[in-house]
Amino acid sequence: MNLDTQRFAHLDLAKRADGQFVELSRSPDERVFLAYDREIGRLVELHVLKGGVAMDATEKRSAFERATQASEIRGAGFLRILEVGEDDGVVYYASNLNDGEFLEDYIVRRGALNSSTVFALTLQLLDELIRLQSFHRLLARMRLDRLLITALEDAFLQLRVIDYGLSEKERRGDADSGRLVTHVCEAMFLMLTGHPFGGEHPDRFPILTALPSGLRTTLRAALGGADNVPTSLEKLRDDVREAFSSSSSSLQVRNPRKQLLVNDALMPNSRLQDLLLENVPLQVLLGGRFRVEETASIKRHPFSIPAVNVKTQEAVTVHLLPPSRIVDKTLYEAVPLQMWRFSSDRHPNILRSLSLWEGPDWAFLTEERGAGFTLSRLMAERMTLNPQEVLLLIKLVRNGLDQGVDCGVARIDLHPSNIQLCVGKGGAMADREWDRLAQRRLDAWPPFTMKLRPHLTMRSLYEPLLIEPAVVQDEDGPTEVTDEEFRGRALAALAAFLLTGERQISSARDFPEAVPDAVAAFVRESIDRCKVVGRAMPVAEYVERFEELLTMPSSEGLASRLRGQDIPIEEMESVGSVSDFENEWDEDERPALGFDAGVASLGSVGGAARHAGHGAIGMAIFGLVGIAVLGMGWWLLFAGEPAPEITAESSVKSEEIGAFSSQSAPEVTPEPSTIVSNVGESQSLPQAPAVPERTKAPVTIKRAIIPSEEEKEKFRAEHPETSSPDNVISDQPSGTVRPKLADVTGSRGE
Repeated sequence: MNLDTQRFAHLDLAKRADGQFVELSRSPDERVFLAYDREIGRLVELHVLKGGVAMDATEKRSAFERATQASEIRGAGFLRILEVGEDDGVVYYASNLNDGEFLEDYIVRRGALNSSTVFALTLQLLDELIRLQSFHRLLARMRLDRLLITALEDAFLQLRVIDYGLSEKERRGDADSGRLVTHVCEAMFLMLTGHPFGGEHPDRFPILTALPSGLRTTLRAALGGADNVPTSLEKLRDDVREAFSSSSSSLQVRNPRKQLLVNDALMPNSRLQDLLLENVPLQVLLGGRFRVEETASIKRHPFSIPAVNVKTQEAVTVHLLPPSRIVDKTLYEAVPLQMWRFSSDRHPNILRSLSLWEGPDWAFLTEERGAGFTLSRLMAERMTLNPQEVLLLIKLVRNGLDQGVDCGVARIDLHPSNIQLCVGKGGAMADREWDRLAQRRLDAWPPFTMKLRPHLTMRSLYEPLLIEPAVVQDEDGPTEVTDEEFRGRALAALAAFLLTGERQISSARDFPEAVPDAVAAFVRESIDRCKVVGRAMPVAEYVERFEELLTMPSSEGLASRLRGQDIPIEEMESVGSVSDFENEWDEDERPALGFDAGVASLGSVGGAARHAGHGAIGMAIFGLVGIAVLGMGWWLLFAGEPAPEITAESSVKSEEIGAFSSQSAPEVTPEPSTIVSNVGESQSLPQAPAVPERTKAPVTIKRAIIPSEEEKEKFRAEHPETSSPDNVISDQPSGTVRPKLADVTGSRGE
């Protein structure tokens, strides 16, 4: 591989002012150069394995396969590989440009971190590593001793793995989980104590002895030597989560990202700014034209500086553009040539550039600055948006693209960092205002304006593209992507990113459950169409189709959307105490249930249909209560008297007892009809189980039927003529006389 020339394949190597190549510090086993990719129009890192030394066939094949596997990794915690290649026996790969500070330099510069912040960062890293367990060939050689700490969207701290160990010789079957656990524990030691681990015993540090017993034991074992090193990343994650729960509030545990919010004290330094500016102070480059509002913002926004125009006192954003030794100015256009056609009245969704001027080495572009934030900042907070919010945004994007065409700008890069959401009257937004706004849906926001950035900035030169280049050409289609197709491809990639949170269009396959299946299928189809030149859907058609699918009534229902379950629809129709079949009865078809009929007669609209099931249940309860009250009355009348048992020779028939009990609480039998129960199952009212004949009459009924001795004497005195065997009942075994049931009930007025 020849590095003497400035160009390597389609990559242009960047140079310093003295003519040397710009090299980046990443892995000790790789040479990493800053380069410009002509195909995608982005600044990238060119990694040359083993420092450019030729590799044998086995090593070369292994490194190429592992690098290709690493290109499939998704997540902000890992280096993103864009391309893998081979030249003169050397394997190389291109990755996105990473800005930040090595973790050890960061901790030594600012000191130890808060324990809750350390636990949140470690949990984030462990979750990323555990998701990669299927990539065992990468985990076996991955190096975690040189982690990079970055500021994701200038808002959240993030640990990033930048060395996959591709230059090392692969060892098959060596998972090396113990080594990964040791490296993670050493990183925790560094962040908690404020200095690198040098073999000290962990019990010498009060911050470590104050940890919960589980994490303290794991740290002691991992840092004590290679003999007793734990090998389970899951166990380490559980210990860290337990420590995080014990040191933080429940709200922070539920949302650990809130613990990683960046302030000026936590902001990592921009090594990329120091490297490209070659340690020249930024204020010297700006001269006396602009005054930087806050010194800390120079590091927080390395290439987008909030400033004030000294002459006009206008709030502007100053963007630094690279010199020609880094990116040839013929390869990009900072400001579109026809932007003079811009009008703020006719083009409210276009972000205006104010001036473009060049210094001795760098170029500077200024743009208007209003209250608001980028869409990428909102996505860092929300992760994904719901389909209704996405529809609102792509409609605004469609308006902005149409206005851009009217301005003479045919192609606008729809990266989220180039989309500005302007909210408020002006000035910086307070943190509490931002938190309140980020938690609300976009359609519940106060009036806001979305603006697209048509000009080029340094950030848009090194942020990875959402849309990947089309790799397939249709036989009958065009060979190049037209301006209209470029806009359609950019919109399709933006919509997929907003719905899934994936920054690479090819991986936007898994959609949240809130996204309807029809919308998800349409987005996947549009992504596949973007891979073929000339097949992307126009912007207007895409928005119209998206809205049509989103507003179309779903024919699936909730049951078919439940994962892994096949539940009959009829079991999901009713869930509460109010039936879903309200007002579906015609007047002549209403079931004649006595209790509900009375309710309906009181003026309740739809009462019989609404309370059909509850009327039957209420009737049964009413009957049971009536029987209980009647029994209690008989007990009060005849308390303390014996209740003789009914023998088998008793001539009192069970039919008569049933008739007597039915007179006390008449049973209401509804018409044969299907009644919907509260749990949503269609079924008939259950019948009472059959009661044995000997136990049909309760004790109170027995006392009502069998008269006492006093009643017998009184009866004989009132009816001395009663001596016929037909009018008396023999009371065995003593031979007492009982009146017939009809006589007793008649004498009591029943």
